[in-house]
Amino acid sequence: MTTALAAAALWCAVAARAADPVQPAQLRALPGTAVELAAKDGWKLKAVYSPAQEGRLSIVLLHGTGGRKEDWYRMAKALAKRGFGYVALDLRGHGESRTTPDGKPAVWRKFVVSKNYNEYLNMMEDVAAAVAYLETQGVPDEQIALLGADVGSSLALRYAALHPKIPMVGLLSPRLQYQDVTTVNAMRAYKDRPVLMVYSEADKGTAKELPILQHFAKMSAGERQVTVLAAPAEHGVKMLRGPVVGRIIDWFENPTQQLDAALAADTATVNGETAEPAPTPSGSTDDDAAPAAAPPAP
Repeated sequence: MTTALAAAALWCAVAARAADPVQPAQLRALPGTAVELAAKDGWKLKAVYSPAQEGRLSIVLLHGTGGRKEDWYRMAKALAKRGFGYVALDLRGHGESRTTPDGKPAVWRKFVVSKNYNEYLNMMEDVAAAVAYLETQGVPDEQIALLGADVGSSLALRYAALHPKIPMVGLLSPRLQYQDVTTVNAMRAYKDRPVLMVYSEADKGTAKELPILQHFAKMSAGERQVTVLAAPAEHGVKMLRGPVVGRIIDWFENPTQQLDAALAADTATVNGETAEPAPTPSGSTDDDAAPAAAPPAP
């Protein structure tokens, strides 16, 4: 009987770890102050805020599907060291932001994505809550930038497209859509501001679609405003290793500088091994494989 109970307890522990592979004890706390954000539709969102030094940007950090604010540990630590401010939040249904406005538990795996309702698109209110919080701290919109990964990149671009005072946006592994949160029309509307797109050739889906977004970015923002950075491997925040972090922060400092678009020249060490260089995408032209018509906005 004792053996059976022990086996059952072990099975429950394994199941719990499988349900949420990142356990709180393993998370590295972000430098800054824990705060709670209030979205207009009632969600309460857990976040960490670190103020910027005078003259520096404050950056809203938006993780990807299934992620959480602690995913930005490397970036947040480097940003703080170089004087940048940030708000890193757990988007609704993620991390510590798992209680709906009516008090029920919620998790991103069960979010509805359909033609008539998309909880991921509702995360635009989460982005707005982070920007609003920075404004309460005296940070004007002109000093607030966005950096998103995976679906967070789609949210960042869409928010910036609707708010022209946002000076620049960085996108990790951007695609034409994540969770039906589309980006082509947002890129068309972005206009005349710097945009950074970071990708890896090892991430086949992003590598295939990035030239399309690059094409629209150049048409919308202008060729000099578009920077593409190739990381050696991985997807989203997992690319934040080696020199990638520093290159992204360099871009926030001077977004129109001529960054070496290939981290191939810098081979990064990933998981104890030297990663092979990743090629950079060729410059887009009017002959790029862009769709004849952009997909309709959701």
